[in-house]
Amino acid sequence: MTIIKWTGLEVAALRTALRDTQVQFADRIGCSIESVGKWERRGADITLGAKYSECMDTTHGRLDHEQRARFDAALQDLDAPIRTNRCAVSPGVGVDGDLPSAQHSPGGVGPIDCPAVSVDIDDDYVDTLRSRIPQLVDLDATFGGDQSSEFALQLFRSVHRKLGSVRCDPGTERELYAAAGEIGEVTGWLLYDAGKHELVRQVNNEALHLTRLAGDRSIELLTLQNMSMHAGDLGRPAEALRIARMVLETRALSPRLEALARALAQAGDEASAKRSFRRARFLYLDGTRDDDPAWAWWIDDREMAWHEAVIHSNCADWSAAVDTFAASVEFTPHREVRSRYHHLAALFNAQVRAHAWRDASDTARRVMPLVDEIRSTRTATILLDAIGYLDTVEPVPSARDEAGQLRDILAGAGYDR
Repeated sequence: MTIIKWTGLEVAALRTALRDTQVQFADRIGCSIESVGKWERRGADITLGAKYSECMDTTHGRLDHEQRARFDAALQDLDAPIRTNRCAVSPGVGVDGDLPSAQHSPGGVGPIDCPAVSVDIDDDYVDTLRSRIPQLVDLDATFGGDQSSEFALQLFRSVHRKLGSVRCDPGTERELYAAAGEIGEVTGWLLYDAGKHELVRQVNNEALHLTRLAGDRSIELLTLQNMSMHAGDLGRPAEALRIARMVLETRALSPRLEALARALAQAGDEASAKRSFRRARFLYLDGTRDDDPAWAWWIDDREMAWHEAVIHSNCADWSAAVDTFAASVEFTPHREVRSRYHHLAALFNAQVRAHAWRDASDTARRVMPLVDEIRSTRTATILLDAIGYLDTVEPVPSARDEAGQLRDILAGAGYDR
């Protein structure tokens, strides 16, 4: 496809094809982040000048086959609302990757099929909006991301549609953007658990943009942390490391959070990661500090054990990973069913790779009742990866039998390969 005229739509499609954040794309093109935001925000209403059009032509010409396919698909999705409903995202928002309508995403969430109507927003509405956040978190903790992400995405789209046309005082507007950004952060996390990776990247980017507009540094850092973890799980370690370093370079973290972030950023460098994690654990034992962000409550014994186990796993130290994943399971309250299910799946995977067959069989039996109750594509993928590894080795018959039964249960729940 030859691009005759580069508008904001083509820019957004090119960035999507490259799977760049706005920061990464600006670095690639040699422009400011504000320029990228302006181009994507104005969409088809802005045409790039000769200098940047030439840069886009060069970058587009270097796309491989898979990237070209993503570019064509993204451009079609971005252009469709303009050609049909004339229903783009409100121009006042400053979009970092348009949110696709429901016909282009799984889950059956209602599409944005009408223009935003100007409404009056007050502090009571913002308070109500914030009250929905713990409700979404509770849904995830009970039922998993496959189901809760649909409700979250529907809410995020609804709020997002209002942003460009609300009537309120500046203080309320800032709180509204902050609440919308936090809902976007939660939505991105739930979509991650649901395995809807393209939506994860788009929603995370938009949440990041909204939190920056609101000046909410705390949720901005949490969103970046989620983005780094997501990139790492997708097998994009360079991107994960770059995002983690962006957070570290802000100097906005307290010492214990900085030590934990540095340990995770060094995953794969066994000595450095474990050294940084030892420092993080030492600082964790000192307790919270006044300069910790509000979301630092989630850093507890369970999370420390989990992240230590992840570092062992990344270094292929499976025996150590088994011990620390087992600790993370024990630290997880029974009421947090989704989290317990996920930690058990990670423990099963580590036990299989450590050839701890008897323990793996026991863990498989603990996991089986939860498979069709907790809808989590991310957790099911871990289980299927472990079962796939079993097919390449010679486990004891009991472990093979348990794994076969677990595979059947996963297939019956709709998780199959």
